[in-house]
Amino acid sequence: MDRIEEKLDKIDRRIDNIDKHLAVYNAQLKFHIKRTDMLEQEIKPLKAGLIKAQGAMMFVGVLATAISIGVALWGVVGGG
Repeated sequence: MDRIEEKLDKIDRRIDNIDKHLAVYNAQLKFHIKRTDMLEQEIKPLKAGLIKAQGAMMFVGVLATAISIGVALWGVVGGG
């Protein structure tokens, strides 16, 4: 019976140790979630600016393609 009690005490100590680790990990997780949320808020304006820049670059690309086709047609049709 004493051996069983010793084993139960040992298991109990292990569970207590696990509980302490879980409390620490939980606190660290909350801290990392808070940091991640803050960083996501800081990145939102950058994403919006990037989307605008991509749109502008696409517009420039389409415009350059249209001008190139126009100039090529002008040369073929007899503009030059």
